[in-house]
Amino acid sequence: MKPLITLYALMALLLCTPQVIAETLITVTYTHDEADEKNVVALRYEHAPRLTQVVKDAMLHTDVIANAEPQPIYWLGSALYDISTQRLFQQKQTNILNLLKTQYEDIDKPNNIKALKSLSSWVANNQFLERQFIPLDYDAIRLKNELDPLLAGKYLLALESKPQDILVLGAVAQNGPQPFVVRQGASQYLDKAQPLAHSENSFAWLIQPDGKQQKYPIAYWNQQHIDIAPGAIIYLDFDGVRDNEPALNQQILELLKHWVR
Repeated sequence: MKPLITLYALMALLLCTPQVIAETLITVTYTHDEADEKNVVALRYEHAPRLTQVVKDAMLHTDVIANAEPQPIYWLGSALYDISTQRLFQQKQTNILNLLKTQYEDIDKPNNIKALKSLSSWVANNQFLERQFIPLDYDAIRLKNELDPLLAGKYLLALESKPQDILVLGAVAQNGPQPFVVRQGASQYLDKAQPLAHSENSFAWLIQPDGKQQKYPIAYWNQQHIDIAPGAIIYLDFDGVRDNEPALNQQILELLKHWVR
C-alpha cells in the first residue's frame, strides 16, 4: 500500500488557501520509483489554464522533483482530482466504513468477518477525491479541443510511473496488492486472494487504472479473457449473507473509482 505521506495535511492547507492567491492551484504529485515515493510541487495560475498547459508544466517539473532521470509517466494510471470534493468523499468513506462494521457485528462467519475487517482497514487507510475522467496523455489531448478544458479551482494531478502490481478487494480472505502478471486473468488473481464461500461466483468487477469499470466473467461457463492493466483493481462482490450486500457493493465500487493512488 502506498504511504499517504502528507497529502491529508496538504489538502487541508489548500482548502484554506484564499482564492485571491491564484484562480487555479494545481498540486502535482509524482511517483517515480519502486518504493512508491511521492514528491510534490504546486503550480499556480492567475487565470484558468487549459489542461494541456497544466500537463506540460507538470512534465517539466518531473525532472526537478524526481532528483534523477524520471521514469516514463504511466498515463493510464495518472489522474486529475477535484480537491474541493475532499469533505464530500471523506463522508462517503465514513459511511462505507460504518456499513462495513454493521456487516460483521453480529454474524457467525469468521471468514466473512476477517474479510470485512481487512477491507475496512484498506478503505480507512486510503484517500478518495472526485476523479475527472478525462485523458491526460499530452500527445492525445493537445490534438483535440474537446479534450482540453479550462481548469478553474484547486486540483490534484497525480502522475504515476508504471506500477508492478494490481489490487484485489472485496469478498476475499486476502485483501490487498498482488504482483502484476502479463495476460493473467481475474480468476487467477482471485484464487490467490481466496474467495469467500459467500461471494459472487459468476462475475468480478474490473476497474482499470483509468477508472473504467466492467464486469469480468470468472465462472467455468462464461470465462472470457480481458486484459488487466498494471494498477487495476479487481473487486469481488459479497453475496449470500445480508440483503443489503448489493447496495454495499455498489457504494464500494463507486468509491474505488475515485481512489487517490
